Amino acid sequence: MPVFKLPDLGEGVGEAEIDRWLVEEGQEIAEDDPLVEVITDKATAEIPSPFAGVVNRIHHDAGAVVPVGTVLVTIGEDAHSGSRPNVPPPPPPPPPVGIVASSQPSARPSEDVASSNGEDPVEAMPPVRKLARDLNVDLAQVSGSGPGGRILRTDVEAQAGSTSRDGGTTGRREPLRGVRRTIAKRMSEAHRLVPPVTHVEECDVTELDATRKLANERSPEEVKLTFLPFIVKAVVTALKDFPAMNASLDEDAQEIVFHDNYDIGIAVDTDAGLTVPVVRDADGKRLVEIAADIERFAREARAGTLKSDDLRGGTFTVTSPGPFGGLMATPIVFHPQSGILGVHRAIDRPVVRDGQIVIRKMMNLSVTFDHRVLDGMTAAKFILDVVTLLEHPAVLALEN
Repeated sequence: MPVFKLPDLGEGVGEAEIDRWLVEEGQEIAEDDPLVEVITDKATAEIPSPFAGVVNRIHHDAGAVVPVGTVLVTIGEDAHSGSRPNVPPPPPPPPPVGIVASSQPSARPSEDVASSNGEDPVEAMPPVRKLARDLNVDLAQVSGSGPGGRILRTDVEAQAGSTSRDGGTTGRREPLRGVRRTIAKRMSEAHRLVPPVTHVEECDVTELDATRKLANERSPEEVKLTFLPFIVKAVVTALKDFPAMNASLDEDAQEIVFHDNYDIGIAVDTDAGLTVPVVRDADGKRLVEIAADIERFAREARAGTLKSDDLRGGTFTVTSPGPFGGLMATPIVFHPQSGILGVHRAIDRPVVRDGQIVIRKMMNLSVTFDHRVLDGMTAAKFILDVVTLLEHPAVLALEN
């Protein structure tokens, strides 16, 4: 009977989390029908079925994290393939004298069965049993909603939400999974490996704001220009002058890799968490092309349709929470990159110009960098270069 294993998803991905099954046990499917969605450190991917047939058994529930090569599902022969009909197995032998036969369906092999008291075993996959232990949930008290009464993660979570734990503490609990799990893993890795330093500068974007508004009015059919495409353009120009900002540390080889491509990650907030698609070859694109990429990324990220290639290989990252950017923040370096630029809220402020107090549209920019790869002076010069270009949009427009 064919089994389907988690395939190699490329670029060093060794495991994946099962986000959701797109089929059910007993369902007949065709070759290339959507089978399962998985989440890796790189992206969410929908995997099609390599076989036609009937889904005989799903081996791991949604939420399980499994390594590449793990059997995910067993698919039986197609009901219409002309194969011989299934012959029912012979009835089990009668129980020994004194033992009452159970009227319940037979359980799966012991790997799927858990019992808290030695009686009436219940069906639950190992990750679900572990979750039950973590949440102090007695599986014997849980009604399973899965096939054949199997207990699913959602059943355990629902039971946990209706009981108290830790000396009477109550509240809603959510498992750490999906995009949030990936973010937690990456942030922990970055925090463990990277000694970060943050440098902050003010930027007067009054002229830039006027320039982008005029450009939008003159070309209403084009994608709308926000501050972000100009910032990406200024960042790329400054990266060429300060290559250590466009570098990464190869820890195994003990070498600093200076990248000759300028692939700029753009942090995008979604309901599932932060994701970072990449503007490829940003140094060769016009402002409207960068703006079109950013607009597409935002749309597809929120719809969950970004491709894995969109998320790979960034050399530097820009994070911009827009109107929620606050005055200043210290973003975490997107390891193994050596730096990240934080873009903060643009607001009218009183400033001194030519000895006079005037109102200008001001924005704070912060650069957090890996102090193993470069020093503070390099980061300070880099961000001042970015500020100069943004404060003089005519000069920025001359850049390739």
